[in-house]
Amino acid sequence: MHWYLLLFVCILICSTWVSNVTADAPYFVSAHDLAVLSSIRLNNELYEIYLSSAEVRGMQKIRVLVPRDYATTGANRRYPVLYLLHGAYGGATDWTMAADAQTITSNASLITVMPNGDSFGWYTNWISPAEAAPQNWRTYHMEKLVPWIDANFRTVATKEGRAIGGLSMGGFGAIRYAQQYSTNFSYTFAFSGALDLLDSRMQQTILNTPYNGKPFLGPFGSPLEPLGLNGWFAQDPITHASSLRTLNVALYTGNADSLELIIRDANNRLRQALSSLNIPLYFNDYGNGQSIGYGCDGTHSWPCWKATLIDVLPRVMAVLQQQ
Repeated sequence: MHWYLLLFVCILICSTWVSNVTADAPYFVSAHDLAVLSSIRLNNELYEIYLSSAEVRGMQKIRVLVPRDYATTGANRRYPVLYLLHGAYGGATDWTMAADAQTITSNASLITVMPNGDSFGWYTNWISPAEAAPQNWRTYHMEKLVPWIDANFRTVATKEGRAIGGLSMGGFGAIRYAQQYSTNFSYTFAFSGALDLLDSRMQQTILNTPYNGKPFLGPFGSPLEPLGLNGWFAQDPITHASSLRTLNVALYTGNADSLELIIRDANNRLRQALSSLNIPLYFNDYGNGQSIGYGCDGTHSWPCWKATLIDVLPRVMAVLQQQ
């Protein structure tokens, strides 16, 4: 009789211990139409997770950084989330491999999510996906991945608990996602963001993307379409500047190469649009990079984006809510 009682008590204690471990350490489950294919813990704070979605083709990699104390703070401790979007030719590993995002965020009480957006996905639901269908990046990221992250991590799952930023193509994505889902985010920022789709120079840069040897019409269609059917106009961040009214916004740009000069003009036009609407903005035109440091030379390059992440992070953390 006593032996059975002792066994029952041991099972109860072990079950409670396993329950607490499960609550404190990420255990990834399929949810919100996303299937978990596999995952690996790369180090104490960095996870790499592979998902599949009906919205986009193929296996989708994401990297997630959790705070150093994530596993020890208990089931009631929740953290704000920063979504970091990569640029063209890039992928989910860029921010940790090229910008050392893990070191930069190491002292922040913050979950950082770095999803794949495809080399040329442009963070939008494509107008003309053709044989590349499906290419619904906006739906995948904003309507599937965001709630999946909230279901699988201890997040502050409100507007006050989320920020989004990115570089170049990802800067465009961060601003557009914040405009289209303004109730999801309290802070948005772009580093060297491609923020003026109506600039013919930017249009040519995108149309000349090396994609099947043809003009790259998938994300936005033809710029010659009438405005009512024109994806370039419909997705232009400057056209939708007023949608940023409830967010904190930061823009960063240099001026030391030809692409950065085009982008600098675009950032200044969005700056002017926000100013005309009396929407506050932090704007950093760091020119040749000397003012921001960390090896930035003002070009469209990783040393500058690493420097800008270092600069913007305290601004983001001052706004995000902890629980």
